[in-house]
Amino acid sequence: MLPDTAVHVLTNGRAFASPEIADAWATVGHPELSAGIPIYAAVDHIHDYVVQARGAFDQTVLGVLQLKDRSQRVEIRVVLHAITAPRLRETCSWNARNLPFVDHVALMGMEHTGFAIANEDTLWIDPVDYQEKLKAGVHILAAAGVSVSIYNLPLCVLDPSVRPFAVQSISDWKNAYIHE
Repeated sequence: MLPDTAVHVLTNGRAFASPEIADAWATVGHPELSAGIPIYAAVDHIHDYVVQARGAFDQTVLGVLQLKDRSQRVEIRVVLHAITAPRLRETCSWNARNLPFVDHVALMGMEHTGFAIANEDTLWIDPVDYQEKLKAGVHILAAAGVSVSIYNLPLCVLDPSVRPFAVQSISDWKNAYIHE
């Protein structure tokens, strides 16, 4: 084991609803192990629709609780698209009220890969169109003392008040600028 290497595992979090699975994860004992778990909405049927699994919201939240009960590191991930962005303020408020003990919340602009390409007509929303909700959500989380960051969005579309929360996460080869 590389004790100084951070290991961030992306998971839907549902399996951790099982105490045995959460125990097994905690038994790993790596101090820099964290689970990146999506919670797409504060409303169960919206989260379930996004992941296409009935009951997923309840299982996911229980999984987060099981991991945190075992002092494990958890990041909540919210990918921003046409289904999640309209309720972003409410989702951030719900996270601040119900999961203020998570280690981090990542608000992520949708990347055009995988299922996002196949479902572009359903998922695409111009990031400019949800900036007020993003700003409100970031400020709600920050005011609650929840660590929050913004990923995969260009600084030019972000309100100046949330730019300090933005992470340089867009690969160099994806950055393009208009020639002046």
